[in-house]
Parts: sequence; C-alpha cells; structure tokens
Amino acid sequence: MQEIIEELYKIGAVKIGEFTLTSGLKSPFYIDLRRIYSYPDLAMRIVDKIISSIDLREIDMIIGIATAGIPLATYIACKNKIPMGYIRIERKEHGTASTVEGDVTKKRIAVVDDVATTGGSIEKSIQTLKELGGDPKIVIVVVDREQGARERIERLGVKFYRLLTAKEIFRTLLLKRFIDEKIYKEILDYLEKTRSIIT
Repeated sequence: MQEIIEELYKIGAVKIGEFTLTSGLKSPFYIDLRRIYSYPDLAMRIVDKIISSIDLREIDMIIGIATAGIPLATYIACKNKIPMGYIRIERKEHGTASTVEGDVTKKRIAVVDDVATTGGSIEKSIQTLKELGGDPKIVIVVVDREQGARERIERLGVKFYRLLTAKEIFRTLLLKRFIDEKIYKEILDYLEKTRSIIT
C-alpha cells in the first residue's frame, strides 16, 4: 500500500494546505481521487486491491455516488460482471427527475464512493436506496478520513470497507519524507479534534 500512497501524493491526489470540504469542515489536507482516472494503471491497481479484499459474491448491484464514486463503481462492476447504477445526492430537475439510475428493487447493493469524511452523503444515499426497495449491504470507499463515517454507517447496520485511512496515508508520507513531523502532528491533532466533535 505504501507504493500506492506515494503515487497518490506524486499525482496531486493528496494535497496539504487549507481546504473547505463538502461537509463544511475546514481541513489542513484534501484527498482528490478524481485525479486517479488520468492514471489508469494506478486506478486499476486500487480497484484490484479492493476486489481482492472483499467478497462481492452476495452483491447483486454496485451503486456509485455521484460524481466521484461513479468511475470507481464502474471499474468494480465491470471487473466482477455485476450490474451497476449510480445515485445523485441532489435530484435532477429535468428528464425523469430521478435520483437513482438503475433498478435497485430487491437488490443487495454495494455503495461505492471515493472518500468518506462524516458519512453524511453516504447515509443519505443508503436511505434513498432503501426507500426505493434496495438492500444496501456494504459501503466501499478508497479513503476513510476517519472523521465519523465508519461509525455512522455501521450504526445503520451496513458494513463499511476502506482501502486506506488518512492516518495510514500521512504516516507513510512522513516515513517517505514527503512531509515533516510538524505537518504530521498538525494533521493528527486535527483528525482527533474533529472526530471527537462529530462522534
């Protein structure tokens, strides 16, 4: 996993600075996994790691959360020959005005997203899928920022799988000397502080 983390940093998928997240939280780092699709070898290695780590035999459908979760869900679905669809957090205002593309009724579902922070958008997606007759079984993310998402999703009775955690990423970057002790400590302090506020 160290090699993948190093590559993520080198392509700019892990950024250090000051950012505002979708959840509204301020953050000293940003994980931008949309960048991996410009590097298909890296994207496929990430997908292969995920597939080798979880059992999808009892899953009938892969649902990606728009927008960043859609390419990832597509890779996973195609590699496993499982039907795929996607969900929008906001209902579209034209055409069929649907939130979910794909028939999820009575389907055992794996919900896929790139990064999990508080888990708010993932929880909303799970609730929508249940309302439409779907049965979400597992959430799959590449990076868990460890700011409450896992606990939130597991409280819903849904399994939560993450390939990487924020702490693993920054521990590796410290060991590889991409960041120094000061930045590493600031990030760890931030994660502990925001985690206690959220959970």
